Amino acid sequence: MKACPKCGASNLDTAKFCNECGLKLETRALIKTVKSYPPEKFAETLRQRAKTLDRKRRADIMFVLDCTGSMQGEIDGIKETIMEFADTIEKDGVRVRVGLIEFRDRLINEEHQVLKFNGEVFTNNPILFRQKVAKIKAYGGGDAPESSLDAVMLALAQPFDLESNKAIVLVTDAPPHIPDKETQNIEEVVRAIQTIGIEQFYLVIATQNSESQVYLKLLSGVKGMAFDLGKGDNFRSRAENFKRTLMSLGKTISTATS
Repeated sequence: MKACPKCGASNLDTAKFCNECGLKLETRALIKTVKSYPPEKFAETLRQRAKTLDRKRRADIMFVLDCTGSMQGEIDGIKETIMEFADTIEKDGVRVRVGLIEFRDRLINEEHQVLKFNGEVFTNNPILFRQKVAKIKAYGGGDAPESSLDAVMLALAQPFDLESNKAIVLVTDAPPHIPDKETQNIEEVVRAIQTIGIEQFYLVIATQNSESQVYLKLLSGVKGMAFDLGKGDNFRSRAENFKRTLMSLGKTISTATS
């Protein structure tokens, strides 16, 4: 076990981030190397790293997350994996910001919520993102379908950085309301995606559910793909499956970001 130098919590030797406060944990070998590194050389390395970061490709990633009663596993998966997800993308040379919209069913008066991070919709601080996501609870939704199309339209209206690659990740285990409270059909969303200039669109859905396959139309004209959502009612098992999906998604986004 290794103790977090910030909060003192115990973590597995293989842990990359503290389970309590989210601090990135250095390996013992790296800590030993840093301690023996000449201070002036270490400072120069930091300056060079800063210059490299300034030249990075950029991506704004908006998660559109179904937070109805059956989705606790996916909420846990995002909370537990977001730091490794962001770290994987940055290691591939992409400066990343993330945001999240939680949705349920507007037709039974369950309105969307846009998470805010110190007043901003996007954040480059995965620890802050994790803390906010940890407060989300899976509830409501009634019977399927859900208000996913209205949620995507809300995501399109968010303040993406004009110099960043714009990506949306829709995560849901339910088909969409057609029509939704405001959005009339899937074609309306496709036109909006193309008008706004979203470069990447990813689906994490029940790909084998024929009613959910309508979501595949959202991939028209953009880089993207569909990932299969885990099955069953075991939230822990679904969380682990979704964590693996997120890591694959991170590599896909970094590769597709120009």
